[in-house]
Amino acid sequence: MVSWYRRLFGKRTIHPVEPESTVRPAPLREFVYLDEVSLRSLLSSQVGGVTDSTSEQKVASDLGEFQAKLASDVMVAKSEVNSRFQTSNSSTLQTSRKATVQSWFREFYDKPGLRLVEPISDVVHFTDLEDVKGCRRPSAALSSENLQRGILVEFKVKLSADRVFHLGTLVSEFIGMAKDYPRIFAAGNSAVFDVEEAEAVGKLLQRLLAGLIPIRGEAVEYCVIEVGGIEYVVHQKAIANLDVETKPLVLVGVTEHLAYWKDIRRVLFSDAEFTMLGRVSKSGLQESWMPVKLADLMKDIAPDLVDHINSASRISFSRTPTVRKENVNEVRLGLALHHYVSGLLTSLERSLGDEEFEVVSARIEELRERAETVSGQRSAFGAIGNEISAMIGQEADADLDAKLRESARNASGLTLFPSQTKADSSSDQAIVVDAPVPDERFLDVEIVAMYW
Repeated sequence: MVSWYRRLFGKRTIHPVEPESTVRPAPLREFVYLDEVSLRSLLSSQVGGVTDSTSEQKVASDLGEFQAKLASDVMVAKSEVNSRFQTSNSSTLQTSRKATVQSWFREFYDKPGLRLVEPISDVVHFTDLEDVKGCRRPSAALSSENLQRGILVEFKVKLSADRVFHLGTLVSEFIGMAKDYPRIFAAGNSAVFDVEEAEAVGKLLQRLLAGLIPIRGEAVEYCVIEVGGIEYVVHQKAIANLDVETKPLVLVGVTEHLAYWKDIRRVLFSDAEFTMLGRVSKSGLQESWMPVKLADLMKDIAPDLVDHINSASRISFSRTPTVRKENVNEVRLGLALHHYVSGLLTSLERSLGDEEFEVVSARIEELRERAETVSGQRSAFGAIGNEISAMIGQEADADLDAKLRESARNASGLTLFPSQTKADSSSDQAIVVDAPVPDERFLDVEIVAMYW
């Protein structure tokens, strides 16, 4: 009875309700690409020495790996050849190393003032274009003149491999399937293009790419506008209320396959959105970008090699039914040669008389027969160029000549694969002429990391 009375009227203990925690965790960050050498170099420039916590484990693992290679060297070599697209991340050493590298990245990333452009959410809307010129916040609006080599920038982009790498991968996979299943691809004349010719192009691209993967990322939140003759990189929300013409901003660069932390098929062929951190490697905004760096070394020997690569990367395999009685390659080569002659005369500020023009037109009709091979197309351009030079007594330099050939190919739809358009012509099919190249602005960067 007493115990019941004490429980009823005794002092109760009230447990306070714990307030909801206001501490938010750091943003989740998962890497798909990280250049460890660049990161360590940049971090060392800020803090001095960088501690490596995996050095002891690395020595032991390297010893075990060396013994394994002595025992089964052939199997290891075979594994390396077959893992063209895959990236391994299962070993204890690699997992520990990546954890250490991520801690380096976080230490570097948290240092204030290193990134000139970084993602922002509190964007103020501009009322007129003068606000763009007077903006003192680079992450909202930045003049292209301030995009100097070496500065660090961070953009959210829609990532994809460059069209040249797409073409190389497509050719490589097609050749592999054609060799494994020759009956399917050799049945009738239904092959998309000649296997031997495609294989030659694929080997050329692989050699020129030198193991690098060129990528492009279209900025999701930023674009380029022109104010007073100067181009600005601006946040799209900041100019939402302004009636101004915009151009896409595309970040471009080359990456190393071994620096990817994910299977590149999941990263580069899905147009997924990632955040890209990199250093500007060429000051200002560029109107064009050449993903194959070794092609520039061969300008003197093969001045139209860049033209072939660019035209091949824009090839379209879509088809539209139409009646085509003439050979498509010959028609397009004829148009390309006429465009080339017109551009050459305009650039050199010269003109032809009526008789000379008739001679050139007749010569172009003869050269159209060379449209069925890549070497034939190249010789046709060379022959008509020599014809014009002899008539006007003046020659164009190699750079101008290469640009004119590329422009002529784009205008006529002439591609690097003559056999493809030939097959379409014989079956009353025609390849749709590629759409005009969009007016983009390129920011050439050395990529440090890509993550989401």
